Amino acid sequence: MAGKDDVAAVAALIGRPPSIPFEVRLRSASGLPCVIELAPVDINGFPQSNWFWLVDKELARAVSRLESRGGVANAAGAVSADALDLSHRSHRRTAGRGVGGARAGVKCLHAHLAFLLAGGFSPVGVWTLYQLLLMEPSLKSTALVNWRVAGPQG
Repeated sequence: MAGKDDVAAVAALIGRPPSIPFEVRLRSASGLPCVIELAPVDINGFPQSNWFWLVDKELARAVSRLESRGGVANAAGAVSADALDLSHRSHRRTAGRGVGGARAGVKCLHAHLAFLLAGGFSPVGVWTLYQLLLMEPSLKSTALVNWRVAGPQG
């Protein structure tokens, strides 16, 4: 699981201590966590429904703005039902649950983008990334460049 420095960094990014053990899957150029992979249960042993979490503040805020403009419904309408189902099945094969804990449909653009950025198959994540680049071109030069995949050494 994550070391003390990553736990502290994620706590600062989300504004509270994380309650679910995690590993960092994607980092910024400065080394900060961008996407984390969550354990299937929280620190109290309760199951949780998400697998990947987008913790980069700038990117998470941009996705929230997209969602507030009808992004979830728009994404659901833009992606074929078969591709979305395949994405959920791909996610379930490893995590035992669909993207963002959903059984079907689009529940959370943050979860789809996090799954995509962690290397998963998510056409909704691709749609979200494309919309973000159209809507907020400044992301090209900040949050969306110079990422590095976090390896076993972190």
